[in-house]
Amino acid sequence: MPFLPELPFGAYLVYSPQGTSPSSKRSKDICKLVKQDGLGQMGTPPQLVRMIPYLVRRLAGKITGTPLADFFADQPVLVPAPRSSPVKPDSLYPTRLICDQLVAHGLGLETRTLLERIKAVPKAAFSRPEDRPTLQVHYDSLRVTELLEPRSIVLVDDVVTKGTMLLASATRLQEAMPRTRIRVFALIRTMSHTEVERIEEICIGKIEPRGERGVRMP
Repeated sequence: MPFLPELPFGAYLVYSPQGTSPSSKRSKDICKLVKQDGLGQMGTPPQLVRMIPYLVRRLAGKITGTPLADFFADQPVLVPAPRSSPVKPDSLYPTRLICDQLVAHGLGLETRTLLERIKAVPKAAFSRPEDRPTLQVHYDSLRVTELLEPRSIVLVDDVVTKGTMLLASATRLQEAMPRTRIRVFALIRTMSHTEVERIEEICIGKIEPRGERGVRMP
């Protein structure tokens, strides 16, 4: 399967899964709360907030003038990145919640679930590198649910580490909608084997295939 040769990518926050500094530990707490749609203490003075709406609101207030602004300037349709298994009714779907919050703050036209997982794949976060799903495995486990072919799509993820799933998902979308501009955005980017000094760190780059199992991203 010929995958997209490159995929524009942007992220808002960073987190360190192995870091031990105060900022790294804080980044892990924030990441966990995003994945759980949980409540946490944020701000000065600290207030108890629901993490996803709080972070998207902060992003919306800071995005003007940053490289990330272009990702949302043309009012794209926002597509939640698929989970590792088919979504059950009433199950938690963090990427959908992020999309809805982005739309509420004017950073997208609407949320549309244009991709769905038809067969479960192993969760990359809980797998050894050699056991993580390949690009082809991700691609074969996904299907496009409807053909809108909007001018622009941003595929939205909660936390991205390697970007394999995002590249496979974007390839599926581009194959079905060849005239649509497709980019990806992650609320949090994983910084493995390093400490985090600043949790808020906007990043722009490209995800590129590197063999059948890997990708390259900033």
